[in-house]
Amino acid sequence: MNELDFSGKQVLVVGGSSGIGNGIAQAFRGKGARVAVCGTRANAADYSSEEGSNLAGLDYTQLDVGDAFAIESFNPYFDRLDVLVLAQGAVIYKRGEFEMAGFRTVLEVNLVSLMACATKFYPMLREAKGSLIVVSSTAAFHSTMGNPAYNASRPARSA
Repeated sequence: MNELDFSGKQVLVVGGSSGIGNGIAQAFRGKGARVAVCGTRANAADYSSEEGSNLAGLDYTQLDVGDAFAIESFNPYFDRLDVLVLAQGAVIYKRGEFEMAGFRTVLEVNLVSLMACATKFYPMLREAKGSLIVVSSTAAFHSTMGNPAYNASRPARSA
């Protein structure tokens, strides 16, 4: 048995439209999985490779995880979920996180949405005996200047 063969498996990568999440999505696709990714933009065409996005072979759906109602009402096209990867993340530069609105926005995306997404997809994961992967940041181990909400919302996680 090849443990890295995901043929016939359904993977969802929240935050998989760019950056690390996109790399994870493409890695699962490379191992045979059907991969859906969520991002904040209306269409996959709104992303570009220059921004770290490679959506080739991935199923894209818009989902603003900063909006709890959007998560609750999200209806995926698939009826089985084998792996859920939570790779969403937000940061506001130029001292934007020192304003309460910015601080709350970052906490909502980086922390609160993790629980909301895990709760939303738990029944599907339970049914498939699936896995949940939460992606953190090096900011879990050291602070970064000027981003208090980002640092507070990216704690170290272990399985």
